[in-house]
Amino acid sequence: METAQKVLLTDSISKNTEMIKAQLGHSSDLFERELVLPYLHRKVHLIYLDGINDTSKIEDYILSPLAAISIKEEQSLNSMIDYLRLQVIQSINIVTETVKDKIVRMILEGKTAIFIEGEATCLLADTAKWPERSAPEPKVQRTSTGPDIAFNENGTYNLSLIRKTIKDPLLRVEKVKNPNIQTSISMVFIEGKVDKEILDEVRKKMDKINIPVILDVNYLEESLTDNTSSSFPLTLSSDRPDVVCAEVLSGKIAIVVDGTQFVLTLPSVFIQFFQSPDDYYILNRSTHTRRLGRLFFFMLSVLFPGLYISFTLYHPGLIPTSLLVGLIAQREIVPFPTIVEVFIFFWLIIIITEGSIRLPSGVVLTVTIFASITLGQQAVEAQLVQPATLVVLAASYVFSSVVPIYSLSLAYKRLTFRFIFLATILGLYGVLVGLIILLLHLCSLRSFGVPYLSPVAPFQPQDQKDAIFRLPIQHIINNDKSLFKEDPMRKK
Repeated sequence: METAQKVLLTDSISKNTEMIKAQLGHSSDLFERELVLPYLHRKVHLIYLDGINDTSKIEDYILSPLAAISIKEEQSLNSMIDYLRLQVIQSINIVTETVKDKIVRMILEGKTAIFIEGEATCLLADTAKWPERSAPEPKVQRTSTGPDIAFNENGTYNLSLIRKTIKDPLLRVEKVKNPNIQTSISMVFIEGKVDKEILDEVRKKMDKINIPVILDVNYLEESLTDNTSSSFPLTLSSDRPDVVCAEVLSGKIAIVVDGTQFVLTLPSVFIQFFQSPDDYYILNRSTHTRRLGRLFFFMLSVLFPGLYISFTLYHPGLIPTSLLVGLIAQREIVPFPTIVEVFIFFWLIIIITEGSIRLPSGVVLTVTIFASITLGQQAVEAQLVQPATLVVLAASYVFSSVVPIYSLSLAYKRLTFRFIFLATILGLYGVLVGLIILLLHLCSLRSFGVPYLSPVAPFQPQDQKDAIFRLPIQHIINNDKSLFKEDPMRKK
């Protein structure tokens, strides 16, 4: 029987199986198996996709029990479907379904469809076996100490790593039920710690997403965050289970997407991007100041090229005389203005970085050595660039590498270009104007209603134990943060 919205199964096994095969285009990896139940004399037809199902599960949990049915059991049979589901088929996860589209979708998710002659209901047993690699090492947030295991592309495996660490009965795993999304997505949080308002907001935004396949967490990040024009990341993605578990334990929401090894956590604040797992894994019995150093060098990396242009072009009188004489001597032998040098060679650094990420690993070392050393040295010897310009740009790039979260490094590139532009037009005053605009922008940002600069602005004294500075572990464990208390400025 057909309706305008959905197509239901009939009691004809041949029509049902043909309808499903036609929906899947008679794909060559669509396998089927037909058998007749002993004593019952009714046909059973199995349909599954090769490659994503475990054939040993199909044989052991479905075919063998079906072949072992005895006539004695049939005599007490009231419902064929319930009998097979409850007493015969041995699969851990088995459901019934009558709608064609839902059956097709579950076959694509790795289930084996079992059609029975004379029944308008289908049984679907979970026999999935997805290809996956063994536990990899973290490739983005590497540390010198601590756990050395990372998520992989299997969502179930990633959830198990979180469960392995957080053995809390209040830990909740909530499946996203959006019919527009084919990818399996789960939200992980701790009941009682998570902010209900933020959780409801995330649920509503999840329901509005209309992307059939989520290939990476960045798809969700762009869909969930309101301010997509900002250079600063408003969510944190990590491939480290320890980082994600720490975020969940602090009351945040983790979003696990099947098919990617990165897990998204939200909301996120600015200071988080200067915190590294190493901060907690290295013995420390006094106040930890490494985060302050990272913040300082990040800002210096952004401002250094702009300050170089400002002092050399607009305010040379502020430069010590001996240094100024050297810079003028270098400037006399190159054909391009300092501004052009900075723009060209900063672009070259960006290009070399982009290339080193995407080139085959066998040639990355050759290209980077050739580009960074040979090209730079030859450019100086050919008198195409001042050595001081190269030193400033190289120092700026090295300073930016202290940021432990890669997504913030993208903000470094954009901000550096903007400060170079402002310094070119207004000199040191342009840099100061840029700093004021940057501060106002950071103050205006919200990550799911949480001020981006919290707990510094607004200042929350109780949360300073593990913010810019980190006190010894015994002072911050079980410290109830007030990060998620209701913010009157929260944007709906």
